Amino acid sequence: MKKLFITLAASVLAIGSAAAQNYDTNGFELASTSKGVESHLRVAFPMFFGFATPLGADASTFPKTKFVQNFYYGLEPVSIRFSSDTSPFMFSLGLRCSFVDFSLEDTQYTYREGLDKKYHPSIILLENTKYDGTKSKIHASYLGVPARFYFTAGKAKVFAGASAEYMIHGWTKYKFPKYREDANNLFNRFRATAEVGFGYGAFGLFANYTFTPILADNLSQAGALTFGITFGM
Repeated sequence: MKKLFITLAASVLAIGSAAAQNYDTNGFELASTSKGVESHLRVAFPMFFGFATPLGADASTFPKTKFVQNFYYGLEPVSIRFSSDTSPFMFSLGLRCSFVDFSLEDTQYTYREGLDKKYHPSIILLENTKYDGTKSKIHASYLGVPARFYFTAGKAKVFAGASAEYMIHGWTKYKFPKYREDANNLFNRFRATAEVGFGYGAFGLFANYTFTPILADNLSQAGALTFGITFGM
């Protein structure tokens, strides 16, 4: 996947007009200037590491999870940034791959699709007597388009934005014995997220709030809060 993004970015760079090339510790960039506004096609790999937790008025209907084991990861291989030499503001539009794990508090349960084509809690031991109750998770991977406004002051930056994302795969899984089952219909296919953060140099902090339901409508209307650290912004 990473090689694919690099290839796509290189193809765009080859056919685009570029006035300058800049290298730094955060990535590779081609820039063009028109009427005082600079546009940058940036090939970088900013990463997001953090935690996730259900949030919203309907959070009580979301399965209880172990917060310290709810992991979020995001990678943005390409972004187009617009800035001006006379303004501290910048706008970016990018591409992001991300995934989130929710580790269930009651490890005896997972989710299985029933005859009604909807997902319901299911006791793992009824299906696999070798299961030792160590960990039961639900997992979703997304492809999205984040848009952000930045305010910059030297190496410091503050940003706010939003993203639209499409779920490309969902699973239920557990360990000992290791098992994974496709569960695309357990999750909503689309999600919308609001984002804020700040950073200095290559490092920063972020917080994202997904205000559309994470799970299928018959299970919960709760969104999710993710927050953590960034590298390479």
